[in-house]
Amino acid sequence: MKVAFITHYTHLYGANRSLLNLIDGLSKYKVSAHVVSPGEGDMAKILQDRGVPVAIMPIQRWMSKRPSSKEPLRWIFLYALWLRNVLRRFYRNFRLLPALAQQLREWEIDVIYTNSSVIPIGALAAWKLRLPHVWHMREFSDLDYDIYPDWGTSIFRRIIGSADALISISEAVSSHLLNGVANERVHIIYNGIASEADFDRFYKMSQTKSRHKEHYTFALVGLIHPNKGQETAIRALAIVAKQYPDTHLLIVGGGDTTALERIVSELGMENNIEFWGYVKEPYAAYLAADATLVCSKYEAMGRVTAEAMSACLPVIGFDHAGTSEIIEHEHTGLFYRGGPEELAACMIRFIKNPGWASQLGYYGWHIARKKYSTEVYAENVYRVLCSITHR
Repeated sequence: MKVAFITHYTHLYGANRSLLNLIDGLSKYKVSAHVVSPGEGDMAKILQDRGVPVAIMPIQRWMSKRPSSKEPLRWIFLYALWLRNVLRRFYRNFRLLPALAQQLREWEIDVIYTNSSVIPIGALAAWKLRLPHVWHMREFSDLDYDIYPDWGTSIFRRIIGSADALISISEAVSSHLLNGVANERVHIIYNGIASEADFDRFYKMSQTKSRHKEHYTFALVGLIHPNKGQETAIRALAIVAKQYPDTHLLIVGGGDTTALERIVSELGMENNIEFWGYVKEPYAAYLAADATLVCSKYEAMGRVTAEAMSACLPVIGFDHAGTSEIIEHEHTGLFYRGGPEELAACMIRFIKNPGWASQLGYYGWHIARKKYSTEVYAENVYRVLCSITHR
């Protein structure tokens, strides 16, 4: 089976990392992966190094931020600019479609697989070539990134509903994005984040970590974005540091940290917080930490949560959306609701009881190995592929 995966960005963030895991896992079933990327970058380089055919095409999104202003004249101006960009992106996708279709013909593709809800061109190509189409829903879009369908929710759902199969990374995403879409075509499949062999390797690595550190260390991994909760974590640490002044926080992820660094300076926490920036391999952060924080209120699934569990780390997560489907309170981690004060209370529980917190991490590892391995992930997706190709 030859599958063309269409990805919406070039970096090695969650969606692309999950796609790489999927491609690796599907190789067992002799699925030949081909990838269409909107540009050069880390993702394309890794794929090319693995011998996966990659086509670089300027794919356009069909979601964006809505214009906003309290001044009527300025709103009209911003709306006009937004509408122009909407039409421009639509036109560019329309112009790109023949070239994409030709590339897919040359690859002799059996299935088109769109790796995100934010790009529509896979649906157009599938319609043009009369090929089966799988659409993977990996984000809330409006709730987590404040972007909305250019043509409205009704048209968006009508078009995604035309896919032969829809995969959602959590019940929360399915409920939010796919409400009204025929249930028989919707499949809830959690991301696979590592092979079973890697799970075993991470377990051994965790056992060799020093248990006599001078300070307890938390890690928060993810794109620097207001919705990811980095500010909440910083303010929570400032509360914790009043009782445990040596507690550390690692903030790991790409993006502008200027505003966050200003808050750190105002709170006098420069010696407690490290900004690592973007890292290709987040396990370096997990291995340097004692626990992980997931402060996003709208985590689609929570790849970071599952990754931390694979590294035997207990997780403190905001009790909502996809995070609520992964963490088991007081068994693999802790839930909190509210702001920095509530998060700080959970952090202090771990610091006071490091042995108990560590045990939660090992419970989490056992659960994650059964539910979030690449093998389980690929098997579930392969069944979907077979169901729409009648193999």
